Amino acid sequence: MSRGLFDNLGLKLSSLGLAVALWMVVAGEQRDERTLNAPLTLARLPKNTALLNVPGDFVTVQLRGPKSLISGLSPNEIDVNLDLSTLKEGENLIAVKSDQVDVPRGVEVVQVSPRWVRLVVESVTERTVRVAARVEGNPTSGYYFKRASAHPDHVRLVGPRSEVNRLEKVYTSTISIEGRSHDFGVLTSLEPLGKLVKVEGPVHVQVSVEIRANPRPSSS
Repeated sequence: MSRGLFDNLGLKLSSLGLAVALWMVVAGEQRDERTLNAPLTLARLPKNTALLNVPGDFVTVQLRGPKSLISGLSPNEIDVNLDLSTLKEGENLIAVKSDQVDVPRGVEVVQVSPRWVRLVVESVTERTVRVAARVEGNPTSGYYFKRASAHPDHVRLVGPRSEVNRLEKVYTSTISIEGRSHDFGVLTSLEPLGKLVKVEGPVHVQVSVEIRANPRPSSS
């Protein structure tokens, strides 16, 4: 065992000396400070809840460390991770602490701004609502629009409770009936509902549009 320890002893001592020398260079190097906008990562949001507000994508972080190391840092090398697992429904104030900032070895966090982040959390619910076809324009002269039917005629919405409960129905993208004189069908999408509410099920719906001729005036 001792024989293995002393194998290539000269090479090992040279490597150790080089490592010590590098450490001394870094340790003795002039220190500097720099401010970066680091990406903010939100993790571990409680199950079946949603965030109603976005606190921002970045946090301003003031860093201190060896000048050569600080000057070469990019924002992507800094991570600010907020653990949301303890959030309750409603308004929450979360402290942004230095120990939540991941930085390369040798770099220290001097200050973080903002020091608090406001987050509003709400429970997630689901609801089935009617699909309504949205049409625009006028049929050709002598014809009228009778109705438009969507299939499926209902979809299920999932999202924050307040957002889902305010929706009574969902519209399709606008369908033009301008100049039409016959029934027709079209496969179309639903109007966007925002980032927080999602439609579960088919992305597109089939819409059948009925166009009828105007009744002829009675000869009597």
